[in-house]
Amino acid sequence: MPMYEFRCEPCGQISSIYFRTVSDTPAIHCQYCGSEEVERILSSFASPLSEADQAAKLDPKYHKMVDAAVRKAPSTSHPDHYLRQMVPFSQSKE
Repeated sequence: MPMYEFRCEPCGQISSIYFRTVSDTPAIHCQYCGSEEVERILSSFASPLSEADQAAKLDPKYHKMVDAAVRKAPSTSHPDHYLRQMVPFSQSKE
C-alpha cells in the first residue's frame, strides 16, 4: 500500500494518505481544514542498511573501545574461566 503526503494550500498542514493500490485515486482533502486544494509532495522513506553498511558507519574508535573494556573486565567474566574449572562427572567429588 503506497503512502503519499499532501500539503494543504490554505492551511499549510501536511496529510499522509494511504492508497490501496498505486492506481487508486480517491478524493483527497485536508485532514485538518477539509479543503480540497492539496498538492502532492515528496515523502521521506526508509532504506534498510546491510550489515556491512552498518559496520562502516561505526565509530572508527569502536574496536579500540571494545578492546579496552575487555582488558578492564575481571578474569572471571570470560567464559573460558568457568570451562577450565569443569571436570567430567566421572572425576567429580561427590
